[in-house]
Amino acid sequence: METLVQNLLKITKLDAGTIVIDKQAESVDEMIASVREHFLFRAEQEGKEICLNGEDTITLLCDRDWLMEAVDNIVKNALDHTEKGNKIQITWKQSAAIVQIVIKDNGRGIHPEDINHIFKRFYRSRFSKDTQGIGLGLPLAKAIIEEHNGTIEVDSELGVGTTFTINFLIPTKL
Repeated sequence: METLVQNLLKITKLDAGTIVIDKQAESVDEMIASVREHFLFRAEQEGKEICLNGEDTITLLCDRDWLMEAVDNIVKNALDHTEKGNKIQITWKQSAAIVQIVIKDNGRGIHPEDINHIFKRFYRSRFSKDTQGIGLGLPLAKAIIEEHNGTIEVDSELGVGTTFTINFLIPTKL
């Protein structure tokens, strides 16, 4: 219940613009390693693997705590919807204009009728009634990412898995 209230407060404050996003240059490698560490015990207990792949030189202008919360929510979702023996892969790379973080699992996938609704608050698929959750994790992740001038996309296939792609524009220096 406390998590529900905290998430509701966070998403409401983001909507109202009352949260200050304190952007600093942060190591993407270190942030993602911290996210992995946060879920490592759970993943091991459930017989799942979290694999990381990216350059350790990439930095992103962001609020570390908020951005890690967004990625945490996506990784938690991936763990919730994968079976024993499955993998969650987190990769990151930088091109000339963007920093991209990709979170991919080989779990159940998202039903096609749900794909356009997963970022709506309190949305719960009729196909995922057996898993925990209240439908705030992905909307909160999206709000945080958008607050960082980023975008999030999802691609999923039933029985194959789901991929979340997060893109952040690199500010240009004038």
